[in-house]
Amino acid sequence: MTPSEVLVVAVTSAAIYVFGGFCIFRTKILVEWGRRNYAKGKFTQAWPFSSIVMKPWYPTYVRAAGIIIWLATLVADYLVLRGHR
Repeated sequence: MTPSEVLVVAVTSAAIYVFGGFCIFRTKILVEWGRRNYAKGKFTQAWPFSSIVMKPWYPTYVRAAGIIIWLATLVADYLVLRGHR
């Protein structure tokens, strides 16, 4: 890999890790944001499965998604940096 490719992988991975961290550690902020946006617009409410943000288990879902994001990115980084494409 060229240095520019490594830089692209590093920046992209860091951004995804930060997003996964927000899902795990700042769950309340993301849940409140989703619920506020759901309550504001009728267009948002028209989408299938959009009411999922109002369920009581939604914060657990967001945390689990953050863990899956971290693990998937870790595996992708390993495969890319080891040379498997």
